[in-house]
Amino acid sequence: MDIDNLLQRNILGGQEYEPLFPEVSCDKTNLGNGNTFDTVRMIKQMVIKYNHQTKEVAKLLQQSSLKETCDRIYWFLYNHIQYKADAVEQMLRSPACTFKMRAQGVDCKTYSIFASSLLVNMGIRHYIRQIKQPSFRPDLYTHVYVIVPLNQESGDIKQGYFIIDGTTSTNREPIHIMAHDTEVNLPHFGLNAPKTNRKGIAKKSSIVAKKSKTIAKKNSNLPVYLGIGALLGVLFLKKSN
Repeated sequence: MDIDNLLQRNILGGQEYEPLFPEVSCDKTNLGNGNTFDTVRMIKQMVIKYNHQTKEVAKLLQQSSLKETCDRIYWFLYNHIQYKADAVEQMLRSPACTFKMRAQGVDCKTYSIFASSLLVNMGIRHYIRQIKQPSFRPDLYTHVYVIVPLNQESGDIKQGYFIIDGTTSTNREPIHIMAHDTEVNLPHFGLNAPKTNRKGIAKKSSIVAKKSKTIAKKNSNLPVYLGIGALLGVLFLKKSN
């Protein structure tokens, strides 16, 4: 089964947003090898380094409530950036590079970098979540996306959270057996976060994120499964409906 054919979509032109991003060359940088925890660590580093590239577009996407803002970010990612699964070579792209190459497609890791960068500029507290799925290699973390806690003050996801996953047409959280969350905690969070809308719109976590003490094993090729898991998540959701 072709993952790309299943998750690709017709995207909008998006030319009106091009002036909001800086010019970039999209040169490749060797980020080294590691397991999925190393990949999430590098995602966070990319957000810290390149979030400034989304400063202007974040102003257009931020709405009056937390739910509306998360929905708008998802709408932007899903409708303007094509999906394409990474092969063996793992690609972590900056937001400006992603938008420049939006027609070629990116996978779940790069969608997460983009979403997180937008949230940083909006002052919204959030986490990078990686999950293990029962439908595909349940021993490994195979998919990554962003979650936004409803309680922005405490960041407690037990009180509910929103999903931002640009890989799927539903923006629903895949069924999973384990989750590990990494907060992207830059110092200026909370300065201009939208007010929380608590009228039953946040999905409460069915599985509390478990903090793993797994030590990262260098020179492992496990990150290749991050992104493939997006496909299996979609299939599992469809079977559940």
